[in-house]
Amino acid sequence: MNDSGIRLIAVDLDGTLLVDNHSTSPRNLEVIQRAEEQGVVVVICTGRPYSSADEVATHLGLVETPIVSYNGAVIRMPGRGETLRSLSLEPDVAGEIVADCVRQQLHLHYYLDGVMYVPRMSKWAWRYYRRTGVRPMPAGDLRQFAGQRPTKLLVVDEPAKIAQMLPEAQKRYAGRVYVTSSMPQYFELLPLDATKAEALRWLADHYGLCLDQTMAIGDGLNDLPMIQMAEVGVAMAEANEALREAADYVTTSQTEGVAEAIERFVV
Repeated sequence: MNDSGIRLIAVDLDGTLLVDNHSTSPRNLEVIQRAEEQGVVVVICTGRPYSSADEVATHLGLVETPIVSYNGAVIRMPGRGETLRSLSLEPDVAGEIVADCVRQQLHLHYYLDGVMYVPRMSKWAWRYYRRTGVRPMPAGDLRQFAGQRPTKLLVVDEPAKIAQMLPEAQKRYAGRVYVTSSMPQYFELLPLDATKAEALRWLADHYGLCLDQTMAIGDGLNDLPMIQMAEVGVAMAEANEALREAADYVTTSQTEGVAEAIERFVV
């Protein structure tokens, strides 16, 4: 056993634990199980909605794994679905974002009370459904939700366009909304404290641990805050460049990077 003192591991899903057609290596699951048997808390930390993350966890047999979903806005326990933490966007800024997206004719997904609303079943809505299993609910004009508190808003488009729009949105909503990107074709708009780093901090406190007892593993820009906050920040081999530069360790394997990191630092 590599006694690093790590007692909590936050693991991203897409591009980290889930690779190669959204499956994972049996070695990843075996090493996670070994860590849990040694008393380490392993947490799924994803931008996906809770329903999608819980379905993945159940399929993988991770039935005791706490789930951070919506990038940190919601923390729930598996199975019984007990909600430990829940954040949402303020109605005024949510309405402003929706109006901006309608004016610019952007492809927007609106997450409210566990449902993902879309204006219509576009190719982007179908692609998201195929990737996550989250069924879109066509709702027409999303401005009808004025006054509501969505958990998250997601803009979907070609990677080149997302790369252009992301810094513009970060500047426009600075100080009011946390704007990040989980995948090249997405950028997400969330409550300011809905970061994976704040979720990591919250969970460490919940389990009576210090941040120097935590490790985080990820691949995307939205993983950067928790990679920087954790005592051991791990970037996947094919991770976002900024993430690799900030990480304490970069895996040599993409498909088994989770197992590689946990074996190196924990078990």
